[in-house]
Amino acid sequence: MTMTAGQRAQRGLSMIGFLFVAAVVLVVAMVSFRMIPAYIEYYTIQRALEGALADSNDLSVATIRRAMDRRLAADYADAVVAKDVDVTKSGNTITASVSWQKQLHMVGNVSLLLDFDATASR
Repeated sequence: MTMTAGQRAQRGLSMIGFLFVAAVVLVVAMVSFRMIPAYIEYYTIQRALEGALADSNDLSVATIRRAMDRRLAADYADAVVAKDVDVTKSGNTITASVSWQKQLHMVGNVSLLLDFDATASR
């Protein structure tokens, strides 16, 4: 079976194509690796919020904030503090929520701004 010149030229990935794909993969990896700690902190704060509600017996604002403060100190989460937690009551449901932003410097004057909202109810 013989190949024509057009079929031989369309084999594989060109050097320019490879460099473009490598650059895209590198940028995606760089952004992903930079964002992973922020999302780990988000899940830590979410668990702390749920645990603070579960641990509180009287479900007063002060008790929930104290429990949240203990959990945040134990988990080394510094994006929020206990006074940032908003506690609302609707009927028999207590809802605690906290919102924050995290700015991640990338390179030069490029940064990522991430908005997080954590909510727990009991």
